[in-house]
Amino acid sequence: MMDVFVDSETAPLRSVIVGYPDNFLQVDAEIINETQRQYYDGPDAPTPEAVTAQLNGFIDVLRSRGVSVIQPHALPYVPDQMMTRDIGVVIGTTFIVTTMAARSRRLEWRGYSHLFERFPEDVKVLFGPEDLVIEGGDVIVDRGKVFVGIGQRTTLAGAAWLMQLVPDYEIVPITLSGLDDGEDVLHLDCSFLPVGDGYALIYPGGMREIPATLRETYELIEVTRDEQQALGTNVLSLSPDTVVSQPSMTRINGEMRARGIEVVEVPYSEPPKTGGSFRCCTLPLHRAH
Repeated sequence: MMDVFVDSETAPLRSVIVGYPDNFLQVDAEIINETQRQYYDGPDAPTPEAVTAQLNGFIDVLRSRGVSVIQPHALPYVPDQMMTRDIGVVIGTTFIVTTMAARSRRLEWRGYSHLFERFPEDVKVLFGPEDLVIEGGDVIVDRGKVFVGIGQRTTLAGAAWLMQLVPDYEIVPITLSGLDDGEDVLHLDCSFLPVGDGYALIYPGGMREIPATLRETYELIEVTRDEQQALGTNVLSLSPDTVVSQPSMTRINGEMRARGIEVVEVPYSEPPKTGGSFRCCTLPLHRAH
């Protein structure tokens, strides 16, 4: 049996599913975000070799910190299995297989479905209805709340469905800025993410309005537009005092260090060209109580 429990974004990380590019772009891929549109046909397009090298380095860091890393089985009919965050979410002891906006991604969950038989009996596995959209990058569980981004990838109906599943948590919907607003915020974790003990990274322009709950719950560390576009908010917390971040995020890393957070810098310039960084590539199964 394997432990399955998450009720915090920053509690000590024990086990995690990390995506892997076994079949990266080996079959025709649907362009599913503006970042891919920018890079895939250009001279700086990500290659399987470069992406794999950096992902392996990230995995090595996780294991060196005592995190159990699980990887999905490669699916021959899926062009990209790196962004595991989107295809599922754990809230308490409930594992939710989300419903992806892009139909080319709706079978990715099969890459880790073999794990379900190892879950304890008290863990519920639920599947999102086909007629709504909700993705894990828009769901952040922390401090008794579930923050849900409403935007390019998750609908209001998806958030309402989630609310029915976890009545013990306060659901906080956050409307994200869209392409019509001149912003490219694919998921909530591209503009907001708790770090440390009571802090959160935030890109104010990524939301139509910042909910009062965010200001009341966290000391907010503002991120610039350039930092947001480089996925500076998309870090991964290993514990309340340890975060994995890109070395290029010099200012953000300095702000976190000034608040007593250890920042582990891991080279990660290639995976973000597919549209996601450290948090996007990881689906935590167990964080300590």
